[in-house]
Amino acid sequence: MENLSIRYVFDRKNTATLNKQGLLQIEVRVNKTSQKKFISTGIKLYKNQFSDKNGFTCIAHPNSQIITGKARRIFNKIEAFVNSDECISLQSVKDWDKDSAKTHLVTDFIRAELRRRDVSMNVLELHHTLIRRLEEFDKIKTFADLTYANIADFDCFLRRTIKSQPTLYKRHANFRRVIREAQKRKICEYNPYDDFEVRRGKSKTPIYLTEKEISQIVNYVPTNEKLQHTKDLFIFQIFTGMAYIDMANFNTDYISEISGKKVIRSNRQKTDESFVSLLLPQAEKIIEKYNNKLPIISNQKYNDYLKLLAAGAEINKNLTSHTARHTFATYLLNHDVPIESVSRAMGHASIKMTQHYAKMLGKKVVNDMAKLLV
Repeated sequence: MENLSIRYVFDRKNTATLNKQGLLQIEVRVNKTSQKKFISTGIKLYKNQFSDKNGFTCIAHPNSQIITGKARRIFNKIEAFVNSDECISLQSVKDWDKDSAKTHLVTDFIRAELRRRDVSMNVLELHHTLIRRLEEFDKIKTFADLTYANIADFDCFLRRTIKSQPTLYKRHANFRRVIREAQKRKICEYNPYDDFEVRRGKSKTPIYLTEKEISQIVNYVPTNEKLQHTKDLFIFQIFTGMAYIDMANFNTDYISEISGKKVIRSNRQKTDESFVSLLLPQAEKIIEKYNNKLPIISNQKYNDYLKLLAAGAEINKNLTSHTARHTFATYLLNHDVPIESVSRAMGHASIKMTQHYAKMLGKKVVNDMAKLLV
């Protein structure tokens, strides 16, 4: 751990004399603070047998060379531990000579990893969720608790609330990555996921609106202001592909020009991936209506009102903010926008994510088979 320093301390209680021995300890201190821990070397000396030469040297003793060597070996081991990734806090110092797997808390390691690295909101959320689930499970506390049996029980625990196989797989995959990192840092040796397998599963087909259904939304006249705001926000999402959190943060800084055309460009809050797309007239109309400041409501309320919007527009689909994003992708693909451009507009980390929409539409299959009709 950075910001820690160590030194020898002899007779801290100032009781050593020529006839009474004092204890040799090693002090570990947080620099520029009074926070410190003392580690005993187990070496006791009379006052005239201690020298601060080279930090510590035993003198006037028949085994002075052996004692000096022992003290320096202990010092070097503690120093190596303090400078290693295993030492994540001053409190960790007390466990310098213990089995790291038995002393390192898994949740503390995950928190330390988040502090070490600059991670996206998506990774941050995944790790915080993992920490909560481990604390609720309460059987995997230290890395020594990482057994096949405990991982199998953790899987059963997760299945109580997670019904989607892909989501369950994602939870386990994230934990597997954490354990692999701990292995690299020599904190644990065994990864139970080497023996325990979780099926990836298949994601549900995303819900999206057809162009006819988009028209139904556009033509629907809401009965109150909140529902009108919901309709406008949903239309804005349909024609920008923005996730709810990105829409909530939308401002005029998102708008710029490329080749004389207005575009929306920024980075997704969830993944930090960049996105850029043409500012379509339908979305621009919403921005102008609200003078560049969208009438954002909470995500929960928004999704509640979307149910009312679906009923009012006579759409028999479960509308969510994700539905609008899925609709944007399929809308672009149906208008022959190349899949690479759709991927960039969506802010996807990989084109494979966008290909899922193309497969869902069966567009390539239809286009390829259409050649038979020529």
